[in-house]
Amino acid sequence: MTANTSTANRWLHGFRPVAHPRRTLLCFPYAGAGAALFRDWHRDASPEDEILAVRLPGREHRFGEPCLKTVAEAVPPVLEALTERLGGRLDRPLILFGHSLGAALAYATARALIGRGHPPRLLAVSGRRAPQVPLRRAATQDLSEAEFRDKLHALGGTPPEVLASAELMELMVPLLRADFGMSDRFFEPAPAPLPIPLVAFAGTGDAEVPVEAVAEWERLAGAGFALHPLPGDHFFVNPQRRTILDILLSAA
Repeated sequence: MTANTSTANRWLHGFRPVAHPRRTLLCFPYAGAGAALFRDWHRDASPEDEILAVRLPGREHRFGEPCLKTVAEAVPPVLEALTERLGGRLDRPLILFGHSLGAALAYATARALIGRGHPPRLLAVSGRRAPQVPLRRAATQDLSEAEFRDKLHALGGTPPEVLASAELMELMVPLLRADFGMSDRFFEPAPAPLPIPLVAFAGTGDAEVPVEAVAEWERLAGAGFALHPLPGDHFFVNPQRRTILDILLSAA
């Protein structure tokens, strides 16, 4: 592969060069979002902290690629990209963070890293029920087109100009349906505890994923757990960026 088509460049995006990173924060976006979701996070981090965002197919410069159907599909290429990006040095302190769908992706990646003998320093999940908690709403695949669009309006994460544009919605709905389906299908009835610390964030006004569903992640925390309820709805991660980042970097 050339430098421009490498797995690392396809799947990971860094927002600033860091010559000698002391640790890496790997961020996974929520449904419908891309790496750009995390473009400003480095502004509140130390110059020695490297922040990378996962680029999923079906959006941004990968718009023409098929969307993923399962969380498991993302793990091997993310691991390959991470290994390539870190020059094989998976022993560097690594923090995994994901919000909503991204939390499932971060969790699955953490499990894979642990299986390879390279556990991350910390797993941080946000705005998502724990893997063993079943879906307690109608599955996205069972919603009509009108019901799905109503759901997007209610969640509040889709920009109003997108919701108001028939052309943009025609482009975005297949991606959003695919991501919601991938998120809905992720379920592990009896996951083993992780041998790493786990931090969870929940929106106190999140009607989609209440605080008590996020609190269930504690059952997977084999090396310490902290729950941080923060003001906001399901997309509290955006206005609470600085608080979340401070907690992550101080915990690891």
